[in-house]
Amino acid sequence: MKKFEERSYANPFPSLEEEWPDYGNGDPFVMRHDGRYYLYVSTKDFRVGIKAWVSDDLVNWTYAGLVTEDPVSTGAYAPEVIYWNGYFYLYTSPAGKGHYVFRSESPIGPFERITENVGMSIDGSVFVDDDGTMLFTHAGREGIVGVPMTSPSTFDYGKPILGAFLGHWTEGSMIIKRDGRYYMTLTGNHVFSEGYRVNYAVSEDSPLGPYRVPDNNPILISTQPDFNGLGHSSTVMGPDLDSYYIVYHNLVGRSAEGPPVRQMNIDRLAFNGAKMSALGPTSFRQPAPKRADFEDRLDAGIDDRRWTEERVGDGGRIVSQAQTGPVFTAEYNFRLDHAASPETRIGAIFGYTDQDHYSEAVIQPEKGTISLVRTEGGATTVVQERPIPDGYDFTKLHSIRVERTDELVRVYLDSMLKLESGASEIGAGSIGYRYEKARPTFSYTAFADDAGGTSDYETAKPIPGSIEAVHYLKGEGRGYRRSEAAAASDRRKGDGIAIRETEDGSYSAALSGEGDWLRYAVNVSKSGIYGVDFLMKKVEASAEIELLVDDERVGSYGLPSFPSSEDDASDWVRTRVGKVELAEGYHTFAVKLTEGTAEWRTIEFSPSVSGAFEERNVLERSDSEAVHGSWELVDGAYRSVGTEDAKMYGGSELWDDYAVETDITIDSEEFGQAGVLVRVTNESHFPDQVTDALMGYYVAVNDREIELYKLNYDSELLVSADVALEPNKTYRLRVEAVGGRIEAYLDQGKEPVFSYFDDRAFLRGKVGIRSSFAEHTALGDLTVTSLERK
Repeated sequence: MKKFEERSYANPFPSLEEEWPDYGNGDPFVMRHDGRYYLYVSTKDFRVGIKAWVSDDLVNWTYAGLVTEDPVSTGAYAPEVIYWNGYFYLYTSPAGKGHYVFRSESPIGPFERITENVGMSIDGSVFVDDDGTMLFTHAGREGIVGVPMTSPSTFDYGKPILGAFLGHWTEGSMIIKRDGRYYMTLTGNHVFSEGYRVNYAVSEDSPLGPYRVPDNNPILISTQPDFNGLGHSSTVMGPDLDSYYIVYHNLVGRSAEGPPVRQMNIDRLAFNGAKMSALGPTSFRQPAPKRADFEDRLDAGIDDRRWTEERVGDGGRIVSQAQTGPVFTAEYNFRLDHAASPETRIGAIFGYTDQDHYSEAVIQPEKGTISLVRTEGGATTVVQERPIPDGYDFTKLHSIRVERTDELVRVYLDSMLKLESGASEIGAGSIGYRYEKARPTFSYTAFADDAGGTSDYETAKPIPGSIEAVHYLKGEGRGYRRSEAAAASDRRKGDGIAIRETEDGSYSAALSGEGDWLRYAVNVSKSGIYGVDFLMKKVEASAEIELLVDDERVGSYGLPSFPSSEDDASDWVRTRVGKVELAEGYHTFAVKLTEGTAEWRTIEFSPSVSGAFEERNVLERSDSEAVHGSWELVDGAYRSVGTEDAKMYGGSELWDDYAVETDITIDSEEFGQAGVLVRVTNESHFPDQVTDALMGYYVAVNDREIELYKLNYDSELLVSADVALEPNKTYRLRVEAVGGRIEAYLDQGKEPVFSYFDDRAFLRGKVGIRSSFAEHTALGDLTVTSLERK
C-alpha cells in the first residue's frame, strides 16, 4: 500500500494561481492534448476573458493566462474546447445569452471569435463520434438538448434527448464513448442547491440516445455542510492512458456580488461493463493519478538512452528500448513538416521484437487511409484498412492510440476508433515509429501496461464507497485465490474466476471453493465502524464468508438465502452482511468463502453505529438547517403552514435497522397527504429543483390509503394499502425498516398495513416528517428504536 502514499492529493483543490477572486473555479472543463491537460473555467460576471491552466499530471496546475480577451467573453459561462484537424475550438455562453465559437492554433490561445451569437441555452459541449460526426449538447428545462453539427462552427436543429432529464432544469452535459457505448454525464438542478448532483446515462445506439439511466445514480452527490453542491462535470482520460477522471465543482457560497463561489474537485471513475461509477465524491487524500509506465517528448530530440533510431530505405524507424507487457495502451503524437507525397507513410509501431516481427498502425495521407499492418518473419500483411476523415491535414498534430487487451487490438485516430481486430498475434514489445518519404516531427509518446480499464483493478477504492466485485487486484495469490478454475468466464478469463455478464451490462464475480478469496485495495477516510452491504445473487442456500483486512480476519458473516421467483424484477438483492471496524488509511480488504457459493456485483461500505439505540423527541433537537419549508408547533404536534411541500429531519445518517413512531391526526378538510421519512440521506431544499430532493423512503398517509414511496431526487410508488381513517382522530403510525423490508403499522396492530421488500434498498439514514400540501394534518414528534435483524 506504500505506493499509494508516495503521491497524493485532496479535494477540494486549493485556490489556483490567478483564479477569479471571490468566484473560484466553477464549471471546470479539462481537455487532454499531446500528453498535457488544459483547464478552463467560467468567468466571473462582468469580467472579460477566459482563463486557462496547464498540468502534466491533473494535480499540479500552472496558470497559462487569458486565452481570449474578446469583449464578447464577458462573464463567459462554462467554456469547453475540442481539437479538430489542427485547430482548437472553444464554445462558451457569455452571461448565459447564447453561444459563440472561438478558434485558435494553440490550446492556450489566443482564441479568435469565428461566429456571431448562434443562440441556444447554456453549457454547450461538443462530442466527436468515431466517424467524425459532431454533436452539440446544451442545457434545457425538458432535459439535455442534442444539436447535430455540420462543422465545428455550424449547427443544425436540436431536440431534447430521451433519458437525459433530471426532473427539472438539467445542465452541464458531456458525452464520452467507451467500449462502443455512449456515456453522458449531466447535472441538476440549481447551482445554489446543496443537492446539485451529477447523474450519468448510457446509450448503446447513438449519442442522441435514447439513454438508459442506471441504478447507481447519482454518481456524485453530497449535502454535508462542508462539502456540497457538487456538479457541472467534465470527463478526461488519466495520465496512465487507461483510467478516466471526473472533474467537477463544489459550492462554497455566494460571492459579495451575488454569483456562486466554487472549488474544483477531481475523482476517479471506474467501469464495470456498461456500468460507470465515481470513486467518490471524496474530500480526503487520494492517490494521485498514475503516470504512464514509459513516456517521452520526442519534439525535444531523440534520447539514444531510451530510443534506437535507424535509417530504413527511403525512411527510418525509431524504437523504444523499453517494452510493453502483453496488455498495454500506447499513444503516439506526430505531424509532417510539409505536405505528404503519394508515397508518404507514417507507422505507429507496437509489439516490436525485431525488424521482422512487429505490428503498426499505418497512415497514408494521400490515400486517406489508416491500416493495421502485421510484419511476421519479414512478410507484411494488411489486416484491416479504413478511411480517415476527408480533408485531414497531417502537417497539423495528430494522435494514434493503440489498446491491446486480452482479446482485442483497437486503434484510434484522434480519439476516433478506426480499427479493431483480434489480439492473438500481437504481444509484448517495443513501441515507436516507422516512416517513408518524410520524417515527421514526433511529440508525446508513451505506453502503459493497462488497457480496457485494467487499471481500475489496482487503484485504491475510497471508503465510504462501493467496490465492483470484478475489480480485485491483479495476480494469483495477490488479488485472488481459487481452488479450481471456472469452466467459463466473461471477463479476466485467465484468472479462472467465475465472472459473468448480468442483465444491466455489468459483471459479477462468484466464489465456489472453500477457502477461495478475492482481495481489493481500499482507502479509508477515517477510523470507525462501517456497514458492509453486498449486492448479491438471489440463491436458495445461504453461504458463509470471512472478511479480512490486511490479511487479518475481522469476522465471519452469513450471506442469507433469497429465493428468487418469476415475479421478481431482478435476480439481485442488496443486503447488509454485517459491520467492520476499519482504521484510517490504505489497506487490503478480502472476501473469503468458507461455506456454500457466493456471487455478488458490488460491496458498499458506509459509516454505521454499533450497539442498540433509542431516541425520543428526535425533531425537538433538529436545528434550522433541518427544517425545509414552514412548520408550526401546536400542542406538541407539527403542521405545515401554507400549501408548500414541507419537510423536517432529525436523527443520524448512521442509523440502519430501526422503527420510527409518530402520532398522526387528519382533519376532515384535508386534501393532501403527510407522513414519515425513513432512511434519509443527501436531503436538500431549494425552490428551483425537484420536490423529492432526498434519498430515502416516504410513508405517506391520507384518510383513504397509506403509500410507500422510494425517493432518489425523483419518486417511485412502491406499494399502496387502503385504510379508512376517521377525521380528527389520532392514530399511532409505526414504520419498521429492517434490511430491505419496510412495514407500516397502525395503532399497535399486529399485522402490517403493508409489507414491502426492496431489492435495492437504502439501508441507512436519518428520519423525518413530510407534509405534501397537507396543512390540515398534524404529526407528532418521532421516537426511533433500533431493531435486531432476524
